[in-house]
Amino acid sequence: MDDQEQPPDSAMSEGATERQRGTPGTGPPRVLIAGGYGVFGRVFAREVLASLPVRVAIAGRDAGRLAKACRALRTGDRVEPRVLDLHDRRAVAHASEDCFAVACAAGPFQTLDRELPRVVAEAGAHWLDISDVTEWVLAILADRALHEKALENGTAVIPGLSSVPALSGVLVRWARNRLVNPRRARVVLYIGNRNAKGPAAIESARMSGFGDPLLVDLPAGRRLAYRFASPDDVLLRQDLGLEAEFRVALEWSFANRIMAWLQRQPGPARSPARTGLARALSALAAPFSVFGSEISSLQAEVFGASGEYARAVLTGLGQRLAVLPCVLALEALADGGLRERGCINPAAWLGPDDWASRLSARGIRFDGHA
Repeated sequence: MDDQEQPPDSAMSEGATERQRGTPGTGPPRVLIAGGYGVFGRVFAREVLASLPVRVAIAGRDAGRLAKACRALRTGDRVEPRVLDLHDRRAVAHASEDCFAVACAAGPFQTLDRELPRVVAEAGAHWLDISDVTEWVLAILADRALHEKALENGTAVIPGLSSVPALSGVLVRWARNRLVNPRRARVVLYIGNRNAKGPAAIESARMSGFGDPLLVDLPAGRRLAYRFASPDDVLLRQDLGLEAEFRVALEWSFANRIMAWLQRQPGPARSPARTGLARALSALAAPFSVFGSEISSLQAEVFGASGEYARAVLTGLGQRLAVLPCVLALEALADGGLRERGCINPAAWLGPDDWASRLSARGIRFDGHA
């Protein structure tokens, strides 16, 4: 729904306007990070604090982990802990009332309440998340009632602000624009072994599939890449008319085999036993993260009808590719650069060249070839 017009200022309630823009005497706006003590939440919090003059509320269910995460950020009174259960809608609404935005880095998103963006929008705050889960992202973007509620309250709802589908959509658009008759796209995320793999990420990966291996040439060399379900399967066909596939390649081949084995195991998709197994695997993987590299890359290839080919790649260190799209959107909402409201396509609110420029300014390398 990214083609909707910006509602007039009168469409905003007075309270929502004050929370979003800040008023004299109230101090910097507050951003609540749900799941802020997880692997991606910690990276996201550091990037936000380094980029924006905001206060950050680190939210989660475990008070001890919250306190530890806040101390580790070492930013004094700019950070505060908030005990919050995302399954309690009333608590989420109350926690959102004094916030400019709620950014969700909790997971796996397959287990979260899909009403959370509506609850936050009704409280007058923007909703952003880093989900790459197909059913989550597509359901939010297609929710007309949510879109209208966000317009009414002057808020933005932007799911999928992560490597996929935000950055993948950007790279595919860049490559597609350089071909006369583009037909299909392939996106591959490469994850270096030194990058932390939290339980939520492992569990989400298992739920999204990890099969159909294919050798693919990447900046890190030729790697075995496994097929994953992705919102791009639908979004790139719907928005750009391209058939698309998304794959993941892990630097450590043994990790690839473990994930493929997990995917083949029988039993319910969601269960306490599987969640416990994800935690155990995350703990077991930690000692081996001293080997390999911190490099992450996202590569998009677009193939034309007559053999034309274009490729675009983003490369960075650590897990920053997973969170920087959310940081950039939050920054644009804060400085007025993103004035669109309602449910917004995570890849389309900014042009590909502008995306590349802003990411490059944060140390992410962009390479394009046609």
